[in-house]
Amino acid sequence: MQIPAEASVANIERALRKVVDEPRGTPLTLPLNLRHLGCGGEAALSQLLITWAQQQAPGILKTYAEKPEQIEELIRRLPGLTGALCAAIVIGVSEAEDLTSTVRVAALARLTTLLSEKPNRAYRGSSVEIVCADHLGRNAPYLLYYGEKGRTPRLRPRPSFALLASWLLRRTVPETYQHNIAPQMADALGSVMFELFKNTEEHGQVDAFGNIPSVSIRAVKTVHHAIAPEKLAQIVADYPPLEQYCQSLEAAEGAIQTHLFELSVLDSGPGFAVSQTGKSLAEIGQKEEEAAVRNCFTTFSAKGGSRFGQGLPHVMRVLRQERGFLRLRTGRLSIHADFSKDNTGEDSAALEVFRSNNEPFAPVAGSLLTVLLPLRKGR
Repeated sequence: MQIPAEASVANIERALRKVVDEPRGTPLTLPLNLRHLGCGGEAALSQLLITWAQQQAPGILKTYAEKPEQIEELIRRLPGLTGALCAAIVIGVSEAEDLTSTVRVAALARLTTLLSEKPNRAYRGSSVEIVCADHLGRNAPYLLYYGEKGRTPRLRPRPSFALLASWLLRRTVPETYQHNIAPQMADALGSVMFELFKNTEEHGQVDAFGNIPSVSIRAVKTVHHAIAPEKLAQIVADYPPLEQYCQSLEAAEGAIQTHLFELSVLDSGPGFAVSQTGKSLAEIGQKEEEAAVRNCFTTFSAKGGSRFGQGLPHVMRVLRQERGFLRLRTGRLSIHADFSKDNTGEDSAALEVFRSNNEPFAPVAGSLLTVLLPLRKGR
């Protein structure tokens, strides 16, 4: 099985269906030169790799990266790093050479830097990644956890996540485009990061049956995109909700490019609906699954409180104000909210379920939440 080099949303979904259908032990080939990874593509492909690794354990990863410089390039992107950390065996496309040790050493070296107090040494351009590899015991990055010698690391409190979100915005977005970032955006993004990781701490360490998963990855990904609106719409054309959103974007006066800030939060836990209902995905019907996920976006749920507290409702309000976009991939659902035109009404009503050919998507490991925020050049 091979991941298409054109790693668009639709191609990733088609590959996910193959992952579910392939017999255990089927190798997965990850191209070296992946394209069309904008607007959440890197995180979506990483979710696919985690899903594959959990279902195919022990997973066999094939790669075209056989030379040292090619391996370094492979792990410098989130999907390559995720694949290297999840796979039990790594081989070249010729299948003659076992690259497991070489690739794993390189991946762990980069992960160690990402976990450190100076993770920027491992960043690439305007992109930021924070990665936890729980199954390897590398699960307490400095940016997310307090770590004291001899004591179990503790998740930083909510205010620290707001400070982290502010730093991510400054680190990712060019200075000339920070003027139009909503003042409350750092608090909103910090809240959702905190709630998602706090939920992972409480519910994401085991699967629906209480078993410890063979692969457990959590990650935060931010990136600044600068691209012409028509080109961006063309790249995401196979996913109509995102295509329609990108078509609504306009470049700043006198500019030929539009600017977007992307935040993706990824985990490999049981997913929104399973955590909300306490049932396995196989026990949940489509309507119940959708209702459970929608419930996570309201301030209060039927159980007396939203699983995400104020985090997701806050983000929805800010996205409405800033005309942003949200995509959630969890369980068998792909849910989105497009605030490009409408800035009135109930936030929960803005959530729409997307189905390709009116069919549910293949089940994925954990949850992936991607937020897009349009930016205009400051005056």
